[in-house]
Amino acid sequence: MSKLVTEVSSLSRLALPVALSQLAIIGMGTTDVLLVGRASTGELAALSLGNNIWNIVILFFFGIGSITQALVGRFYGANDIDGLRSQLHQSIWLTLVLGVMGVLSILLAATLLMNAGFDPNMASRANDYLLAIAWGAIPMTMLPALRGSLEAMSLTRAVLWINVSIFIINIPLDYFLIYGLYGFPQLGAEGCAWATALLLWLGLFANFAMLNWHHSIRHLSVFKHLQWPQLQKMRDTFLLGLPIGFSVLIEMSMFSGAGMLIAYFGPTAASAHSVAISIASASFMIYLGLGQGMTIRASQQLGAGESEGALYSIKVGMALSMCLAFLVTVCFLVLRNQLVGLYTQDAVVIDLAVRLLLFGAIFQLVDCLQAVGICALRAYHDTASSARYQAIAYWLIGLPVGMLLGFCLDIPGVSGASAFWFAMLLSLTISSSLITRRLRQLSSLSATLKP
Repeated sequence: MSKLVTEVSSLSRLALPVALSQLAIIGMGTTDVLLVGRASTGELAALSLGNNIWNIVILFFFGIGSITQALVGRFYGANDIDGLRSQLHQSIWLTLVLGVMGVLSILLAATLLMNAGFDPNMASRANDYLLAIAWGAIPMTMLPALRGSLEAMSLTRAVLWINVSIFIINIPLDYFLIYGLYGFPQLGAEGCAWATALLLWLGLFANFAMLNWHHSIRHLSVFKHLQWPQLQKMRDTFLLGLPIGFSVLIEMSMFSGAGMLIAYFGPTAASAHSVAISIASASFMIYLGLGQGMTIRASQQLGAGESEGALYSIKVGMALSMCLAFLVTVCFLVLRNQLVGLYTQDAVVIDLAVRLLLFGAIFQLVDCLQAVGICALRAYHDTASSARYQAIAYWLIGLPVGMLLGFCLDIPGVSGASAFWFAMLLSLTISSSLITRRLRQLSSLSATLKP
């Protein structure tokens, strides 16, 4: 029992700040939806469409850089400071290149959007949103290199304070830009994009400063003798992180892609989906934060040669995640009417969002397993398995089922927007089962794993 208590305490010290950081990040999106939803249903629909496109594109590049956390964690656990510095520097160069690619991709998506067959006014406003938020693509893709390195060195509280500060600043900034107060222009959904882009840059500089001057790692001089790009090191990092990018892209193509397809049913359906997914995403960030805490702790233990300790940390983390998911499911089932009512006063939107959130409540139990399972595999540098399993679950099964039920069949309870939420539930169930199976395979080989 004492071993379990010690492990839960150690994991919580790492995971709780990460989870709260993730909630602060998702809180920015929640603020966007809350404030825009009270402005108008049309602006909320445009926000939903533009944000879904942004997520699909930019999180692919963001995912590639996310491998930095596990890599730096290994070097930190092994007390290899030269290796840590080298990895951080090359990750920064790599993510800078990815950021430029992200800007170009967002601009291309904004152009293609205008001829994609959406409601003309909704498409035009979503286009404005994308043109504004494209200014934040570079810091968004570079953040995993800096923030991930801080977290890998157990400075999760420092990251938490940065993210919470940005979240707090985002609230009045959103308010001023959406409604045009105190001399600011009235920009509606586009105002959220400008606020996000500005705060992404602020977050990037804050993480850089923390790496350079935080008292607990100042002696490491992580930016000492900044290395120029080393193509081989950048290539190795890119190839290891690419499956993570694909994994994120595959998942976003299901969740954000579903949002884009739901937009074809009109502004009401798009708004209801935006509200429901905003609520459901908040809980996912808790599981993701716990999973990243597992990645950090397991990576450090593997770097120190403690493979059995890493495996035990993963088992405890997964058990905690399941307990949290059960509590969240109960809360969503009991309070879904009240939660949706916080976002909009449109009765039609509320009615549909409540029905969608019923699916969201149920898929918590499998969503948590997928989130922590992917992070656990990442600690072992197995980044490819989850992408393969998600491709099967989302692309070969989920999206076809969603499109068939949504556009071709008319089955009560799983038609229209509900069809895609049923498909998300089905995809998550399949994906989490396959990822858990792969993790069990690694567990059976844990005695032979070497850092």
